[in-house]
Amino acid sequence: MRCATILACMRRWMHADVTDDFLLSGAVRSENYSDFGNNLSYKLATRYKLLDDKYVIRGSYSTGFRAPSLHQIHLSIIQTLVSGGTISNQGTFDNNSSVLRILEVPKLKDEKAQNLTFGIGARPMTGLTLSADFYQVNVKDRIVYTSSIASSDTSTTVGKVLKDYHITSLKLFTNAVSTKTTGIDLVANYKMAVGPGKMNLGVSYNQNKTEIVGKITTPKPIADAGVDIFDRKEQSRILSARPSKKLILTLGYEMGKFDVVLNNTLFGSVTWQHASDPSKDQTFGSKWITDLYLNYDVTSNVGLAIAVNNLLNVYPDPINTHGDFVTNLGGRFKYPWEVNQFGFNGTTLSANVKMRF
Repeated sequence: MRCATILACMRRWMHADVTDDFLLSGAVRSENYSDFGNNLSYKLATRYKLLDDKYVIRGSYSTGFRAPSLHQIHLSIIQTLVSGGTISNQGTFDNNSSVLRILEVPKLKDEKAQNLTFGIGARPMTGLTLSADFYQVNVKDRIVYTSSIASSDTSTTVGKVLKDYHITSLKLFTNAVSTKTTGIDLVANYKMAVGPGKMNLGVSYNQNKTEIVGKITTPKPIADAGVDIFDRKEQSRILSARPSKKLILTLGYEMGKFDVVLNNTLFGSVTWQHASDPSKDQTFGSKWITDLYLNYDVTSNVGLAIAVNNLLNVYPDPINTHGDFVTNLGGRFKYPWEVNQFGFNGTTLSANVKMRF
């Protein structure tokens, strides 16, 4: 059981106004996990105001830490799978298992991160706010769930393990990769009086890129069996399974007890990579999704809300198997299920009553 006490996690935050416009701040955090160990992380940040606070320049640098989660350490299961027209037994062994020591898989260690941000904010006129931020996140020794590890050659350590445990493949959690993510955030909002109410116009844009840095760590017995511990398909979950671009256009209007918000979101394309054959990769194109929200305050304590998500009933591109039976598990799926762009439920409607006490 993982426990925490007040003494196990301590944070100290400090800041100082060097001048009326120049701020420096810092924080130090100490953590202790009863089943893992200690960590010390910190953050340094600064901010400088220009032209009577109309413009702000800001930046920060921090370190991060994440201990392995409980399921990453202790999950152990053997499951029967039906895939590609065959039945197989796949085992996942916990990180303390003797099987992983036989395969020379080291015990899980913490993920360490370095975070850098730099940005500018502006209020050039009444009602208008602008911001632009750059960020970079480096994660060292990232914990991943491996590809299926299999070998029919019983002379290899992998083959012997599979035979001894009567399984056809195995998977495990290990510190296999280090990654670097860079991106930008751009945000603009403008509020103004229109008729009897107030209108809000908003634009938000994000673009980012994640890449694997250095070599993928593969234990020698697994490498000797010719197994790719983190194949192209698993890599795509980190590199391309989520949109690298996203644009949100917002139109809102408030009038007394009533307000309405219309969001148009452009989800960028995502790419699923085949485990071994690049010709079977598929990119699912960008799509606009429209959401409508209506709110009405019946009284100061009771409110009504209606949400229509995906108003125009947009769906992702269908899966193109390129003749690979396993890509959609033999016809089980029509829309992408191994990459995350947006849902494939079409239009959904919800209504609720909000009560304040």
